[in-house]
Amino acid sequence: MEKTLYLCEKCKDTGFVKTEEGKVKLCECRFRERDINKLLRIPKRFWNASFSNYIPETPSQSTALLKAKQFVYTFNPEEGRGITFVGNPGVGKTHLAVAILKEIYNLKKVRGIFFDTKDLIYRIKILMDERKDLKLINYIVNHPLLVLDDLGSERLSEWQRELLSYIITQRYNNMKSTIITTNFKLEEKLNGKLGQDLSSRLGENIVSKMFEMNEIVTILGKDRRKNPAKG
Repeated sequence: MEKTLYLCEKCKDTGFVKTEEGKVKLCECRFRERDINKLLRIPKRFWNASFSNYIPETPSQSTALLKAKQFVYTFNPEEGRGITFVGNPGVGKTHLAVAILKEIYNLKKVRGIFFDTKDLIYRIKILMDERKDLKLINYIVNHPLLVLDDLGSERLSEWQRELLSYIITQRYNNMKSTIITTNFKLEEKLNGKLGQDLSSRLGENIVSKMFEMNEIVTILGKDRRKNPAKG
């Protein structure tokens, strides 16, 4: 199972290798365009997702597309900036998150990784049983760009909540960029509370960090999954 952590054994997914002279150069895996989806861990359903085939149907979707493109062009992995897409299922949140990953890799040569939040928790649980979870957690925490897709989609146990809290807090503290998609609304302070819906699942402290580390982009629209022809 550990082998899945490294899609390129030559560079261990760092994107860099040392020559015999001791110099550092780009690994050849960075230039294998056909493998970009696997390299970024993008689910097969979203292999074709790009900015060019995201067709806005509402003003907020047009704004979200513009914000996503701006995020790519101004992205600096040292700044720790992220973006959170909030909206109902099927409005294109994951599509835009995947498009951002691809464009940042192509334009900035920064390799991000995609994880569905439930899948990530499941993988860590299996590795916990084998006492190998620390390696994956460190990998997630320290990666320069991470997508956490479908955050807060289900009620979490205490250890699951603590796990996600740890990952987000460590990335926040170490200024690592995180792209988040969620179906739950995040609201500014209202009656002394932050993000009432999501905070009930993750805790107000984590939602507060999300406001500071990420730009919040709300997407409105109909469920595209019920009408795939619309993109």
